[in-house]
Amino acid sequence: LRHRVWSCSRASTSEGFISTMYRFLFALCVAAFVATAAAAKVDESDCEVCRAVLGQIDEALSSDERKDVEKIEAKMSSFCKEAKGKDKTMCYYMGIASDASQGTAGGVKREISGSLNRGINAKRLCSRLKKMDGQMCELKYEKEIDLNTVDFNKLRVKELRKIMDDKGIECVGCAEKADFISAIKKYMGKDEM
Repeated sequence: LRHRVWSCSRASTSEGFISTMYRFLFALCVAAFVATAAAAKVDESDCEVCRAVLGQIDEALSSDERKDVEKIEAKMSSFCKEAKGKDKTMCYYMGIASDASQGTAGGVKREISGSLNRGINAKRLCSRLKKMDGQMCELKYEKEIDLNTVDFNKLRVKELRKIMDDKGIECVGCAEKADFISAIKKYMGKDEM
């Protein structure tokens, strides 16, 4: 009898141990799933210039042009001749110089044209290019500032200067933040609020 009682208590202890192990494994699996889901969340601003440029080039290609890598590269070159700002920088990184004096950064022009030829979309292509050359995905568009709703006092002087450069506002002798703000407000017709 004593042997049976001991074996029964031993069995319930091992069942408890197994149950605890299952709970632990379940919690571990849930934690791994949550971590994977969090890591898979895509940042929309990641590779934004790359995706925009390659997306525009991809949309501009006809089905006939898509069949030939040389025609794709010609379309890329024509796009880059008209590009400005960050798009032009992206063209430089791709290896397409719209200006002979500009040169190229080596680029991955053939890789891009070959991928577009095979039908790979801009988002997937940019993630591939990021592995080859990380600077392509570091490009970001500057955010637009709505002059009617922005609180100029919260902006940095650098941002105020950029607004003035973009709008062509002259401010001779501006040294303080208040000088820049008053010049912008004067330009907008909102003299000193």
